[in-house]
Amino acid sequence: MKLKSLMLGSAATLVAVAGAQAADLPSKKAAPATYVKVCDAYGAGFFVIPGTDTCVKVGGYVRAEYQYTPATRMYDKAGNEVTTITNAIAGNNNAGPTGIATPRDVLDTTGFEIRGRIDVDARTPTAMGAARTFVRLRAANQSGIRRATVSNYDGYGNGAAQTGITLESAMVQWAGFTFGVAPENYAMMPSMMYNSNPWTGFPNGMNQLAYTAALGGGLSATVAVEDRNMHNALNSQYNHTPGNGFMLVGNVRLDQSWGFAALHAMVGANSYAVNANGVALTAGYDATALGPHNTGAAGNATNVADTRSTTGWAVGSTVSFRLPMIAPGDQVWLTANYSDGQLSALLSNGGLSTVSTAGNARMLGGLVRVDNNMIAVDSSGTNGTADTVRNVTGWNVAGAFTHYWAKQWRSNFSAGYVEINPPTQRGGDVAWGKGRLQVYSASIIYSPVANLDIGLEAQYANLQSRLQNDPVATGHPGLNESNWTTKLRVERSF
Repeated sequence: MKLKSLMLGSAATLVAVAGAQAADLPSKKAAPATYVKVCDAYGAGFFVIPGTDTCVKVGGYVRAEYQYTPATRMYDKAGNEVTTITNAIAGNNNAGPTGIATPRDVLDTTGFEIRGRIDVDARTPTAMGAARTFVRLRAANQSGIRRATVSNYDGYGNGAAQTGITLESAMVQWAGFTFGVAPENYAMMPSMMYNSNPWTGFPNGMNQLAYTAALGGGLSATVAVEDRNMHNALNSQYNHTPGNGFMLVGNVRLDQSWGFAALHAMVGANSYAVNANGVALTAGYDATALGPHNTGAAGNATNVADTRSTTGWAVGSTVSFRLPMIAPGDQVWLTANYSDGQLSALLSNGGLSTVSTAGNARMLGGLVRVDNNMIAVDSSGTNGTADTVRNVTGWNVAGAFTHYWAKQWRSNFSAGYVEINPPTQRGGDVAWGKGRLQVYSASIIYSPVANLDIGLEAQYANLQSRLQNDPVATGHPGLNESNWTTKLRVERSF
């Protein structure tokens, strides 16, 4: 019995020792998994980059669009259809009409545009608020009437596909400051329309240095220095003065549960390069090769470039109201603006802008109206004196409305009126007079699941233009262009 007890005790000791040694051996278990942490501080979709205190969100969309726009019909004041505009009207003058021939035969009427966009939003907490880095990059393939460089003469095989990349945003924001490419600070209206809008907008972003102060109670104020060259209404002849490459823009905005209200303004210098004879320099005119002042012909290398400048400004107001009493998600926006030498406050840059050849051809076709912030009002070129220049004025009123028919069905509606008033130009030049633009849009959008939109939009526009110093027959002092367009859009965002 003693021997048996001794053997059992020894065996138990050996088992205990072996177990202790085995515990020291490397384990074959997998290491604990490292999971991505959700970051709730900045809203849905953010996650923490492992090993840092930075939260990041990745998003974007893919969009496919198809557009049909019939060729424009134009009529003179007497109601006669105009099919050919001769060079007599189409004087290649800074503020004058651009000539065309048989417009209904030379324009594309259809086009595709396929877009892909990537957004990256990174934020890191600091003692003075989040330090934010945001990048939005868009690539597009466009053909036919959707081409970025569409002109009056496109068609007959010239509507081949183009591919381009646009940097919509690339900004650093911290302690109220914004540096880089960011949304423009004057524009407050939404860009929910498929076609161009009768209000200001900058879909490609704006180079800027801005500061926004939060004043409490939903009130904020922003002041920004913006890149003047990214504002529209800048014909090459009007942008030759060194040191004028910025716009001062500001807004005061109140955000509340019912919506928002804002006042916004901009101011900047306009410049107009002329030779000593009072004739505007053409694009590409080499001022470095010019000699002493004289009264030679325009473009003569012995003429010295001279510059006339004015100060342009604009002011406006935008308000928005949420309308849940009609349907959840319903909202209305209203805006009114006045410009004295800053037309970028009135019309969408790159869209239905009277200074955008591409925008006009996509919607109205036919005659392209060219307006600048300021023009020479005495530029006959025969008196040996420099031009007298004055600002072009204008104003607009516009509104937009979103209505939800049901959870998966909604519509956007918009209407706007824009009026542009160039000063009277003397000296025999063919120039634009008053322009009146009306635009109306309506859409229906179906969203079978979140972030998937299938929509159809129709838009009607009418542009009535007057001519100054009209050289053609009596009864032709104005041109009336009307047209409609429609777009089918499928968009999936993430």
